[in-house]
Amino acid sequence: MLTKAEAIRLLRRHLKSAEVRKHSMAVAEVMEEVAGRLRMNTEEWQLCGLLHDLDYEKIQGDMSKHGLVAAELLEGFLSKDCLHAIRAHDHRTGVTPRNIIDKALIASDAVATFFSELVERGQIGQLAELDSNMFRRIFEEKPFRKLGYLRNRIEICREIGVPLDDFLSLAHEVFEKKDAPSIGRR
Repeated sequence: MLTKAEAIRLLRRHLKSAEVRKHSMAVAEVMEEVAGRLRMNTEEWQLCGLLHDLDYEKIQGDMSKHGLVAAELLEGFLSKDCLHAIRAHDHRTGVTPRNIIDKALIASDAVATFFSELVERGQIGQLAELDSNMFRRIFEEKPFRKLGYLRNRIEICREIGVPLDDFLSLAHEVFEKKDAPSIGRR
């Protein structure tokens, strides 16, 4: 398995966009926290989150390949479970999520994008007590309606045994940490 330093070097080599790298770092931190809560391998899950978008620039917008190309690039460097999660994290590949790490990556990726939108709109500091009711209300607001697919993907957290309120709180804590990476959009 790769070290975190090796994974970061791969990110820099394959992703020129600082925003996509920041997004990947944010997803990695959420994945690490979720893994710790579920008593899973935190290093493995962190790497999975860090490298899930490795092919983002290489696929040149063909989202049916997103995750598939990354998994090819990472073959032999990550576990089979991580590779499957990377293949399955974007529904447009047609790869069905089948286990806990797959679903954790989907939810973590979506929540990182959601928090990025909140940061962009200047709302993150106002959401110290983000609960499921507020979360639902946000998606009813006009600017967020177009991002409704994120809500469904974030709510997958329930399928891995993490209640929505707990998942939102966990993600919010990650993004509020002083040393947390800037949240990047994709």
